[in-house]
Amino acid sequence: MRSLFGFGKAEEAPVSPKPSEKAVGSNSELTMTPVFECTTPSGPLQEIKPLSDDEQKVLEQLKSDIPELTQNLPPIDEEAKKFVDEEVPLDIEGWLTDECIARYVRARKGVYEDTKKALRKSIEWRAATRPHALRPDVVEIENRTGKMYFSGFDRFSRPVIYMYNHRQNTKEADNQIRWVVYTLELCIRHMRPGVEKVTLAIDTTNWGFSNSVSIGTAKKFLDILSNHYPERLGRAVVFVPPKLFVAFYSLVSPFIDPVTKAKVAFVNPNEPPPEQSENSGSPWIALEECFDRDTLEKDCYGSMPSQYNHQVYWKAIEEEFAHEKAALLAKQN
Repeated sequence: MRSLFGFGKAEEAPVSPKPSEKAVGSNSELTMTPVFECTTPSGPLQEIKPLSDDEQKVLEQLKSDIPELTQNLPPIDEEAKKFVDEEVPLDIEGWLTDECIARYVRARKGVYEDTKKALRKSIEWRAATRPHALRPDVVEIENRTGKMYFSGFDRFSRPVIYMYNHRQNTKEADNQIRWVVYTLELCIRHMRPGVEKVTLAIDTTNWGFSNSVSIGTAKKFLDILSNHYPERLGRAVVFVPPKLFVAFYSLVSPFIDPVTKAKVAFVNPNEPPPEQSENSGSPWIALEECFDRDTLEKDCYGSMPSQYNHQVYWKAIEEEFAHEKAALLAKQN
């Protein structure tokens, strides 16, 4: 069985491409550098649902629990040490903001004990695995073909993660998940105030069951997303989905959580969305409901003349990581 929005399982790709193999864009120029900073700080924001009075009380109670929540944390996992920069400080206090706690409160329906357990679980996970400290050299192999990366923002200033299923180049599931986690952490670091969610721009060119990840890998990723990054998905926009994809989605959509299903959208940039009744629940939308064509990459049906260049993009990744590491070290001191 296969997942719906998998990054793909490479049928013939080796686990580790040879260093001599060329990455995407190695012989071409990127017309625009990666966009990690929002250039429209005064644009509209997606409304964040305010907490109810009862939920606000839960949040205040959890804030008073912070000393308890952050004591006796586990040491960094021995396996994780292979993949992270141990010099990067943990900074749980910086992560555990009011906005962070509020997301957990919403995700756990305002139930105090459930939310407290979820927060502690995430705090322990962050202490043991250090997702914010994953080293760029560990995940570099995952994006040599530009299969998934953050660059730019949608109409609501949410970071956009481009996903090109047909550019799959690796088989190792754990490292694929590390790259997803790295990308989420990168997006979160560069959200402007008032923004808490990301948007996925999913190109389903050549989509099929043969190039989707296994259900086991998909489940592991979804567990991490729901348990440790709750309320972080704004929109998952699927561009020009083939008929097979639409038919498959129609079969599985009744089993998708209604909150998640409401975030999935289909787009055909060359045609208006089909007519639908007010309560039809159709996922089809117009491209302009989520994106400005001028800031959407040409490879994803926009008009911004940029193309993924691995050398340019990875230089920006390494520089950003070094900058964030220095900032955390300075904050610690």
